Amino acid sequence: MLLSVLQTAEKLGISECTMRRLIKRRRITYRKIGDRFLFSQGDIDSYLETVKVPAVSEQREAVNAK
Repeated sequence: MLLSVLQTAEKLGISECTMRRLIKRRRITYRKIGDRFLFSQGDIDSYLETVKVPAVSEQREAVNAK
């Protein structure tokens, strides 16, 4: 199922304006059909992985492992 800009923004907990900014900057993958931007759950999941910040404990472990 494909979601609209507004539906995707609501799912991410951001404003429609912020969602359109992500589209304009090509930070999130989308499908363009006519003048509509549509998003799959996979697009949303991929975006969420790109903005993931590791926990402090993970960072410390990485530093200690070096």
